[in-house]
Amino acid sequence: MVSRFRRDAAILAAYLAQFENTESNCTDPHTAATALTPEEHHQRRRDYADSLAWATAKQVNDEDIAALTQIRQRYGFPPQS
Repeated sequence: MVSRFRRDAAILAAYLAQFENTESNCTDPHTAATALTPEEHHQRRRDYADSLAWATAKQVNDEDIAALTQIRQRYGFPPQS
């Protein structure tokens, strides 16, 4: 169970990493710039940090699993892989 949880967290972190470039010039077609509000940008950064931490977690609890499931659903991932 921990290995699947860690894998799902790593996939989510990889997905969210693409949004790290949103501070760059929005008119530059070669960036990952999007129309994120500042709060959405901060939420993605928090979710990215959580996902990275979970990707290397040695142990997980029910709260971690529920939080990861909620974050995955927020970004359109299925609740379980």
